[in-house]
Amino acid sequence: GGHGQEVAWSLAEHERGRGADYELLFFDDAVPAGPLASGLGSVVGPLDTVSDHADRRTTRLVLGVGLPGLKIKVTERLASTGLTWATVVHPRATIGPNVEIAAGCYVAAGAIVTLNVHLGAFSTVNLHAQVAHDSILEPFATLHPDVHVAGGVRIGEGAELGTGSAVIPGLTIGAF
Repeated sequence: GGHGQEVAWSLAEHERGRGADYELLFFDDAVPAGPLASGLGSVVGPLDTVSDHADRRTTRLVLGVGLPGLKIKVTERLASTGLTWATVVHPRATIGPNVEIAAGCYVAAGAIVTLNVHLGAFSTVNLHAQVAHDSILEPFATLHPDVHVAGGVRIGEGAELGTGSAVIPGLTIGAF
């Protein structure tokens, strides 16, 4: 879908900036095989065919899903492949000191993650979202575009904050 292509665009921008060679293959149970409108690659099959296309030495999985419940289902389905999950940070995201970004995370263009922040596995900081000092996003949390998280906030596992929402300092947002 569209979010997956945005994640792929971010990865492509990063790899181009490094001068690296790369190939993007898309797997989707709901989209027929064929080229994507974005020109970033093609859907080559459903999720169950990932292993058929993977070279364990060079292939990394990239999670192009924003909805927390679906993130969990996809990562569970692909766990048996034994492939490594890539973390994608767009080159125009701003990442401060002492920021921990776990495997499978996505930080989009224009996002700002200041300092002393922990992004748990498979969390998403979408376009122009901001995460301030000493905050924690637990695994599978999703911040949609333009979310503003103030300092000292904890976002629970699988929590989803809608576009444009704001969280004041020191709050905890519960899981799912």
